[in-house]
Amino acid sequence: MYGVELYSKVRMAVLRDGLSRREAARRFGIDRGTVSKMVGHTVPPGYRQAGARVRPKLDAHAAFIDELLQTDLTAPKKQRHTILRIFERLRDERGFDGGYTTVRDYVRPRRLSLKEVFVPLVHPAGHAQADFGEAWAVLGGVRRKVHVLVVDLPQSDAIFLKAYLAETAEALCDGHVAAFDFFGGVPLSILYDNTKLAVAKILGDGARTRATLFAELQSHYLFRDRFGRPGKGNDKGNVEGMVGFGRRTFMVPIPEAPDIGALNAMLLERCQARQDAILRGDDGTIGRGWRPTGRRSRPCRQRRSTPATGAPARSPAKRWCATGTPTTRSRSPMRTATCW
Repeated sequence: MYGVELYSKVRMAVLRDGLSRREAARRFGIDRGTVSKMVGHTVPPGYRQAGARVRPKLDAHAAFIDELLQTDLTAPKKQRHTILRIFERLRDERGFDGGYTTVRDYVRPRRLSLKEVFVPLVHPAGHAQADFGEAWAVLGGVRRKVHVLVVDLPQSDAIFLKAYLAETAEALCDGHVAAFDFFGGVPLSILYDNTKLAVAKILGDGARTRATLFAELQSHYLFRDRFGRPGKGNDKGNVEGMVGFGRRTFMVPIPEAPDIGALNAMLLERCQARQDAILRGDDGTIGRGWRPTGRRSRPCRQRRSTPATGAPARSPAKRWCATGTPTTRSRSPMRTATCW
């Protein structure tokens, strides 16, 4: 096989200097067909198979093998077909009289082609991800587990955390309102896992039936929801990582506070401080990376409240949030924002 150096000389002589292929063949002592091959390839192309390899004994059973491999994708990992088991089934059930290596040479590349392929995610501006995580905190002198809603904007890496005593639909909705207020706008879309707090049922075609309270929240704020595939945390890998990041960054050492309200005030202060950070490779701060203007988001503002009671002056729709402990929780009107 000729090397890259000869390829370069022949290509420069023909393509740059205008030498004919016949003359190039004579000058370099090679066949004219070889010259044409070098002109058509920058480097030696190596062996190229002219057509599909014929397997006279195996081709009749290829569809059966493909079906087994496809079924294995949903079977328990410890109970999937080995190549030997596939060979035995072909021999016993279908009368295959070929060799083991014939089956092996077919199955190995087929398995690789069926594997899930991962590509880098691209996060356009104005879209968010949300998920709950768990952490420990000392509230009123008692160490207990709290449920932390994390909302992050992957494009700018902005993050918001709010802790709750229980992971409920009311907490999910209240956390969204607080996050919208923190970011100063409503994202165009938010990506979730298939939590029952948002999804009441997954239909056969993959469509989701929204939970009632979550559907009301979405209808009021007009953001689009997106859901990852069941059991595929990598679909929303950014917020999965930010849950751990927020726990390690904002809740280490274990925070101590008189109550859940004081804990959330502490978390809010730390989230606001991080908005001034500059990530490696960026020119501006994290906070400047999120601009609630234009088509990337819908800005929102809090509705005016009466000075006496702090209650909303008028309520276009009822929204509810949880107050008190999980056992004494009551419902009270939730602060809402008007978007335009």
